[in-house]
Amino acid sequence: MEKDKKIKKSIQDRTSRVAALLTEGALLIVAIVMLVMIFNLRETFIQSSNNAGKDAESISSDTVIDQVKDNLLQSAESKADAASEALEKFQSSVKVVADGVGRMYDNPSEYSARKVDLPDAKKDGKLSMQLLFSAKTDQKSAAIKKELDLIGNIQDTLLAINKNDPNMVSNYVATESGIMLQADYISGKKFDKKGKILPYEAAERPWYQGAMKTKAPFFTSLSRDAHTSGIGIMCGVPIYKDKKIVGVSGAGMYLDELEKAVLSTKVGKDGYACMIDDGGQVIFSSGSSETFSDELEKVSDLRKNSQEEVANLVKKAVKGETGVTHFSVDGIPSYVAYAPVDVVGWTFLTIIPEYEVLQPTEHLVSTLSKSTEYTIKSSNNQIRGMIIVLVIIFIILYIITFIISKKAAAMLVRQLKTLTQKVQSLEGNDLDFEWNDDTEDEIQVLAESFSSMTARMKQYISDITTITAEKERIGAELELATKIQADMLPNIFPPFPERKDIDIFASMTPAKEVGGDFYDFFLIDDDHLGLVMADVSGKGVPAALFMMMSKILVKNYATMAGPEASPATVLEQVNDTICSNNEEEMFVTVWLGIMKISTGHVIAANAGHEYPIIKKADGGFELLKDKHGFVIGGMEGVRYKDYEFDVEKGGALVVYTDGVAEATNASDELFGTDRTLESLNKVQDGDSNQLLTHLKSDVDEFVGEAPQFDDLTMLAVRR
Repeated sequence: MEKDKKIKKSIQDRTSRVAALLTEGALLIVAIVMLVMIFNLRETFIQSSNNAGKDAESISSDTVIDQVKDNLLQSAESKADAASEALEKFQSSVKVVADGVGRMYDNPSEYSARKVDLPDAKKDGKLSMQLLFSAKTDQKSAAIKKELDLIGNIQDTLLAINKNDPNMVSNYVATESGIMLQADYISGKKFDKKGKILPYEAAERPWYQGAMKTKAPFFTSLSRDAHTSGIGIMCGVPIYKDKKIVGVSGAGMYLDELEKAVLSTKVGKDGYACMIDDGGQVIFSSGSSETFSDELEKVSDLRKNSQEEVANLVKKAVKGETGVTHFSVDGIPSYVAYAPVDVVGWTFLTIIPEYEVLQPTEHLVSTLSKSTEYTIKSSNNQIRGMIIVLVIIFIILYIITFIISKKAAAMLVRQLKTLTQKVQSLEGNDLDFEWNDDTEDEIQVLAESFSSMTARMKQYISDITTITAEKERIGAELELATKIQADMLPNIFPPFPERKDIDIFASMTPAKEVGGDFYDFFLIDDDHLGLVMADVSGKGVPAALFMMMSKILVKNYATMAGPEASPATVLEQVNDTICSNNEEEMFVTVWLGIMKISTGHVIAANAGHEYPIIKKADGGFELLKDKHGFVIGGMEGVRYKDYEFDVEKGGALVVYTDGVAEATNASDELFGTDRTLESLNKVQDGDSNQLLTHLKSDVDEFVGEAPQFDDLTMLAVRR
């Protein structure tokens, strides 16, 4: 209120009185011109809207529906044809083998004897040939050996076909005499618990029996692979010798690509697609329909569906018919198109809700755009004229305002010059501003504002100085916390210099000043070594405090239990202790192992942590896929299970946190376990320090300039 009283001679009052009359007159003219133009534009838009409405009414909804039905059927047919082509290609691969073996039987003199190896467990996970026999076959029979030497010439073809088809699980040749030649990746599964090669009764398999019965290529029903849980199908093709069936060529394939084809099918906005087998059951579905669901607990023979329209549709589809029909799916009126996958008797369906079909189409939009073309053109002309007029008016106003402002500026220049000089004199720490003139206008208010601003700046500088000192204090404390945390972990290597039977090295690189990962190793007695690798949820100081508590608990419980300690029991004790007072609901993943140094025998338990990596004395590094328990601190009363393995002399054990496998580069690619194994195998004969140093170097090179998001912790033990 005091400032308002001082402003008796307002600068705005001095200059605005003259400009007000001119400005008001100019604005009145502009307003009249704009009203006339807007009225003309309004009339144009009304006329165009009327025309657009008439055009829209003239478009037949029947034409739109017919077009959508045609497109829907074409989509179903094209997807069905693509599926048929993929299955025919797969069948052709099997037939190539059948024809090749048939030629060998018909022309044995053209082929030399070719040996086929028995299964080798060391080749498990790699594509290899394996020789199996029926339990009823006399493997020492001269006839069997002669037949085997002949058909052994097909093994290169089996391997090449399997290698070049990513969807193929395995391919094989089975004879009536009980010989089985198989190319696959699971040679280790061909042995019983005693290491004896299991017999293989091909004649009892559906693919073999189907091909023998139909005397033609035969596809089995869908099945879930026992080793990978993937959905697959098998094909058998008869092998002829002098027009007599003497065996069957077969193969199994995953249906991943067919599933992708279904899931990627776009049918409008809310439509979807699905695949039905020859038994009327949904195999894959890209929608959330209750009727056409591929969820295992909901899958049934739709030919027996309580909804008559659904049952009739599926019956027609299974018979190989093609068409489009209309009925309610899950209570929503819909159009359904179906087309057969001829090779296996399946059907591809595309479904789209009726309401989406009746929505405006591109044809309607095109028609309306023609109707509005005149409106747009006319409006552009009107707006162009308005802009020209406005430009002229504003030029005139600018000239008038310029002349007035020149005169007003002359009145202001004296006080403004004085104010400018005072402001320019402010420099360095000299921020004292004084204004003694009483102009009783806005300049007076501005000067007082400068005085207030300089006072606030002085206070701000003082506050900044205090804050900077506090920040430096916190930084020093964090630096000390980083050193304390590093000192909490074993960091002197070698840790047991008097011992030559083990080599240990570990490292921890936190993502922030302090981290949540930790490792530990300690002697329980002279022949038992405790090994710990853990990852606390979260980052920073809270995670570091939780990490220290967890580390102490694990070590204390393990050492108190002695050399016969059960890692599972130790983790249960640690979990119950943490859960008893864990209001912040933090948790930690832990891998705990106790190694008997003299034998290399390890008993371990895993609480939600990464898979350990082991190296046999005569092999490379590989993942040990143990069974994970629940995380520590997540729930009281959790029970964990021990498991056992051996670290051979010359072998090694590597444990790590997810900061290794999940290290991310600038392209958002993960380093991954495959690269981890590859890095370790490059220096597999190195000591523990060399192993981890090389792995850390490879991770850093992969990540490049990308920021580190997670702690990176590793521990290696070599016997």
